[in-house]
Amino acid sequence: MQWQGVAAALIAVATMSTWPAWAGDPSPAPAAPATRIVNVTSDSAPGWVPSTDQTRAATEAALAYLAAKDAGHAEAAYAMLEDGNRALVSFADFSRNLASFNKQAGAVRERRIVTLTWTKDPAQGPKLGVYAAIDIVSRFADIDRDCGYLVVYQPPTGGAFRVMREEENVMSNADAAVIERQGSQAAVEAAWSQASARCPNYPGYALSGLSAPAADGTPPTPLPEQRDASIGYATVAAALADLRTRSNVTFRTEHGYTIATDEASHTIWVFTSEGQPAYPAAIKRQFVTNIEGGVSVELSVHCEASKAACDDLVRTFEALDARAAAELRGER
Repeated sequence: MQWQGVAAALIAVATMSTWPAWAGDPSPAPAAPATRIVNVTSDSAPGWVPSTDQTRAATEAALAYLAAKDAGHAEAAYAMLEDGNRALVSFADFSRNLASFNKQAGAVRERRIVTLTWTKDPAQGPKLGVYAAIDIVSRFADIDRDCGYLVVYQPPTGGAFRVMREEENVMSNADAAVIERQGSQAAVEAAWSQASARCPNYPGYALSGLSAPAADGTPPTPLPEQRDASIGYATVAAALADLRTRSNVTFRTEHGYTIATDEASHTIWVFTSEGQPAYPAAIKRQFVTNIEGGVSVELSVHCEASKAACDDLVRTFEALDARAAAELRGER
């Protein structure tokens, strides 16, 4: 939902806590304010804050939905979707996807709500009402890395919150093992950093967009410079400008990156965006067929950011390529 990208304002709401009147005390202690912190987007209805009842109801709705999914109760979970959400996915698809994920994930180990962000009657929302974006971190028997969010919605007339949108970003332990086998533990963390960047308010080092240090606090070893890995342009700006003039190159935006596809040369270009650690940078991935009929990926990077940020960008794409190669070979 577009409104999630709007900056949220922290609002300290003073609520009154009732103190008990002690027996024999003619002047009971006065009511004292207890502060709760509420995140409300800047495009929400002016002056509006959610009530404590709304906070409780939104949280309970999210947890009930997750509990139904974790138990494999597809029908109960599907019934908690908002009407517009149900229109996007059939029950058969929902049930099949849930069963597949639960089989891959194994038993749930943790469901943790990180942050709630609220808005009421947003200008860019699909309809009037109250929305709560609930950021969640999860762990399962076979998945240590899982984050995402639910958007629950309450209509203007009130009533129960229902799930309007869901996003989940996952790296299974099996996938992490493949990446580590093909690269390193640093490559695993770099790949997860890339994936978890889509999780608002995700706690952890990955939020910075940089690889995590080793367990003893040692930072990742800098990568050697590859002087011969040229993208064919002197600067990132020159590459992007030239590609935009080519009628056979198609552009799209995905996960915050600008992606240019040149099917004639079997090349995919990825450009970082302003605000990302490795900006500006261009990643050229050309798919080459060798004389034996095998396909390999030639990776070239031109990065004009800091050495650490550029190294992390390279590690991320090396890990992605290693995982793709492993899947092509039938490895998991």
